[in-house]
Amino acid sequence: MTLLSSRSSNSENRNADHLARIAIIGRGFTGIMTAIALFKRVDRPFHLVMFDPRAKIDISDGISQPASTVLTSRVRDLSLDPELPADFRRWLETDDTWRDRLTSDPAGLEHAFVPGDIFSTYVYKRFSEALTHRPDVIVQFGSDAVTAIDRHPGGGYSVFLGPEQRTRFDAVFLATGYGLRETSDAAPAGGAQNAVVIGGGIHAVDRALALLADAKISHVTLISESGFLPQSHAPAAVGAVLTDHPMPGTLRGAFRFLREAANKADLEGTGWQGIMNGFRSRARDLWAGLTPQERARFKRHVKAIYDSHRNRLPPEHYQRLHHAIASGAITVRKGKVDRVATNGVLFSAPAGLEVLPADLTIDCRFRPSGTDSPLVRSLIVAGLATRDELEIGIVVDESGRTKSAALHGLFAMGPLGLGSLPDIDLVPQIVSQSHAAASLLNGWIGEAAKARDVVNVFDDV
Repeated sequence: MTLLSSRSSNSENRNADHLARIAIIGRGFTGIMTAIALFKRVDRPFHLVMFDPRAKIDISDGISQPASTVLTSRVRDLSLDPELPADFRRWLETDDTWRDRLTSDPAGLEHAFVPGDIFSTYVYKRFSEALTHRPDVIVQFGSDAVTAIDRHPGGGYSVFLGPEQRTRFDAVFLATGYGLRETSDAAPAGGAQNAVVIGGGIHAVDRALALLADAKISHVTLISESGFLPQSHAPAAVGAVLTDHPMPGTLRGAFRFLREAANKADLEGTGWQGIMNGFRSRARDLWAGLTPQERARFKRHVKAIYDSHRNRLPPEHYQRLHHAIASGAITVRKGKVDRVATNGVLFSAPAGLEVLPADLTIDCRFRPSGTDSPLVRSLIVAGLATRDELEIGIVVDESGRTKSAALHGLFAMGPLGLGSLPDIDLVPQIVSQSHAAASLLNGWIGEAAKARDVVNVFDDV
């Protein structure tokens, strides 16, 4: 386990056992963002351990747009500080290295889409700065794989690092993101002409376009289970457009309301994106009021098209995609892949089973957020968490707290809560949730410290 920082000299005489011990499981974007929020919001010394078996810290893990040529969120939406919404733009403007790499956007820098490596550098920079300002905090990176979590007999949580080794923590943040499945994209020794990319989301489209851009692949078959592909962002950022009419409380009524409002906006030339943004701002209230049957119906019939309008491509990427489709360089097939082999895939198309031969196959499907992993199963068996009704992730509240509010200090952050909180896989929502969770934890740590101080006073007497 690697030590990153130690306490300052003015706290060296503090009993280390009195430091709150916090674990973050996952070092993708959600995990790093949670750590930044803890540095900023928890005003007492603490001991933080960040677990992840991967040596590389992947900022793209845990947000809906994994490492790609261009992120699908605009500059204006990528600040890591909810009180400074222009922080990312200002960082770009003052950093010559990155500012010079950006193409001038007629709508202004805040409306631009930037490469993923630029955002990663910004996140690393803010993490480093936040850590530097907390010399009273111990931070360690652990390469152990966390296999289970349970209540600790002495209070808090036991984090198991294998069948026998366990460590106690006062608070645990699960930040394991999506769990992206992707086969190796190394081309065969003899070269590759045809590729199959499995998935209909942003990442799949990005990989398909990247393969064609490298000029090593002449044709890509893009397999979308639903048949839907991501829609386009508006040329310039639009806010949430809200109507004066109350939104219906049923799934059928709400989406009829959305379609009518979007069609009207298109006829008026204002575009559907603002209407969709307004709908998303009300989505959590709508979701909370739906019956279990309506939620199941949403998963079966609506989720795919909803996601295709929620997670959008930059206009330039959208145009490239449809130009490639029109030219025949990309063929879109609707169907479910049953098996992936070294020389192609077997999939169920509307007309029946088909075999698609390919020199190269890349699987870009998102599986549910690790809910079938031993780690999440251990939480459910221990009564510490509950799967959501859609089996997308774990039931959480706005701050990421799991099943019971009485269980202080157990959080499932970011995409793990998608079944409870629509849009919690997007950067602004993860940022807000991380700061809210850290503020809650700060209150609990303060209460525990006061209780210890009272005990110590009586011990002295």
